[in-house]
Amino acid sequence: MNKYIFIIAIASLFSACTEEINVKLPNSDKKLVIEGVIENGKFAEVILTRTIPLFSSQGGTTVEEFYVIDAAVYVSNGGVTDTLTIGIDSASALGVVYKGSSIIGVPGQTYTLKVVASDGNIYNATTSIPNPVPLDSVWWKAAPPEDTLGYANAHLTDPVGLGNNYRWYAKRPKDRRFIAAWGATFDDKLIDGKSFDFAYTKGYDPTDTENSEENDSDTERYYYRKTDTIYIKFCTMDRASKEFYTTFEAALSSNGNPFASPTTIMGNIDNDGLGVWAGMAASYDTILPTP
Repeated sequence: MNKYIFIIAIASLFSACTEEINVKLPNSDKKLVIEGVIENGKFAEVILTRTIPLFSSQGGTTVEEFYVIDAAVYVSNGGVTDTLTIGIDSASALGVVYKGSSIIGVPGQTYTLKVVASDGNIYNATTSIPNPVPLDSVWWKAAPPEDTLGYANAHLTDPVGLGNNYRWYAKRPKDRRFIAAWGATFDDKLIDGKSFDFAYTKGYDPTDTENSEENDSDTERYYYRKTDTIYIKFCTMDRASKEFYTTFEAALSSNGNPFASPTTIMGNIDNDGLGVWAGMAASYDTILPTP
């Protein structure tokens, strides 16, 4: 008898497992995302978007819902206020950019950003452009056992005194914009006052289908060709900007990994705004094709 009772109990257990469970997915308010930069010798550029809810019952997000094209954007250097205008720029990350026209970035100056959204919310941020720290030299070097594929190399002398923060960008003539390689942001905590060599792999632009990672073979995925011309943009920035980019990169590296610890991206926008307003001091170099 006990045998039959056991069988009935197991059958009841499996039948209970087929019970329909309704899970109510959480709603998420769309937040404003600000990606702004002012670089030495250039006007300010700001990209405004909205976050995309992870759970959506509407089946997707339209372009109108993603881009923010009806905000008022201002940049001030303490004496002059520049009203940014929106336009199309194919060399930008997302193509739609608010651009300044009267304030050019200067090292040593501080700049405030003010964004007035159509819902009445106001977002502010402050950044400064430090003095640029140029690279001493740049070159291409093969990555054995390869002889025609390699990395972009550079030599840097970090000025004495903690507080320098760096970010590396590069592009080839066929790339539409400068791309930061993986792990391209670092500070001088371990290199203060030192002179050293370092190298970076080729970065990828997820917004450019012509030059995406998927279009390269596995062999060339992380390498520059010996015949490539490589333009280097090496930037110094303040601490808040550096913290944004390093935490952003950490969040990207853990994306899709169920065992990774969640990373909070540290922006410098007030009023619960997401993103960064970054001052960049850029210096430029070129690596010519190796004979």
